[in-house]
Amino acid sequence: MFFNTLERIRNLAVKHKAKSFTPEQFTHLLRMQFRDKQLRFACQRHSELPRKDFFIKGEYRPYEDSQDEPCIFMTLVFGKNCRKIQFKNYNWDSISFHLADTITHEYLHQYYLRKRNYRDGQSYQSTSTRDTIRNYFGCEDEILAYSFNVASEMVVYNTPMEKTRVYRLYKKYFRQDNKVMLQLTKQTNKYIKRLEQQHEQANSSRGCRRR
Repeated sequence: MFFNTLERIRNLAVKHKAKSFTPEQFTHLLRMQFRDKQLRFACQRHSELPRKDFFIKGEYRPYEDSQDEPCIFMTLVFGKNCRKIQFKNYNWDSISFHLADTITHEYLHQYYLRKRNYRDGQSYQSTSTRDTIRNYFGCEDEILAYSFNVASEMVVYNTPMEKTRVYRLYKKYFRQDNKVMLQLTKQTNKYIKRLEQQHEQANSSRGCRRR
């Protein structure tokens, strides 16, 4: 799924190179690349963002999934005064990766929650009850999903594990908790094997289409 999603999003910059979009049209264009009725895209505005900047939020809702309702939500947040944008306004290769990475992260939440019949994975309890950041990143569900983000950066950008953005984030908060870091590393290595196989298949498929 990941590499197909990444290629589809990257190609938008080629297909629509000269076109201008409102943020709402831009968000709709992204949505139209996916057939899953449970995946929704939304466009929001934020008064403090610079005119053409935007950021991406992803969310998976298990209850809605259990009711067969839309349950994976991608939100693009633009500046309040942003009127028109083009792909050339952005480093689209980098944003494409981040979008595909975030979408896959949320689908992994869906996969593991469905596998457990919508029961949450093991929680993490730091020594401080107010340490919400460590409690969030340390729970089983987030380790399973964020491990993929470590692996994807390693494979796509040929980056050592220790230098990936998510690994460094975990190292910052769990430097003294070897158990969490071992879980992250173990799961990352599982994803790497799958991603490398998928990457080879994707490259082989592109080569066949060019002939």
